[in-house]
Amino acid sequence: MRLLCRFLCALCVLSVASVASARVAVIQTTARLSDHSETSLRQAVKEAVATAVRGALAMGLSQVALQGISQVDDETVAVQVLASDVDPERGQSQERGQSTESDDASSDKQEI
Repeated sequence: MRLLCRFLCALCVLSVASVASARVAVIQTTARLSDHSETSLRQAVKEAVATAVRGALAMGLSQVALQGISQVDDETVAVQVLASDVDPERGQSQERGQSTESDDASSDKQEI
């Protein structure tokens, strides 16, 4: 009986912890440079970011933050984004509608 009680307590703790969890993904994409100009570099970064954002939305992750941009070689640029279903300003899961902190914080960020 004591073992059953401990098991049920552990199960309750785990179920409460999983409710407040967020989904997060790091997405890295690349794009080709058409030439070595700054305009080409900007266009390649825009394409890579757009691809990463489409991937995040396909996974149901509505919050995206750019983590880094790098030039892999003479013809390729890479971007890395962090995607989540939690608004970092509000601490709220967009999919589940659950708050992880107080909702009185205002946000200037726009959801995609």
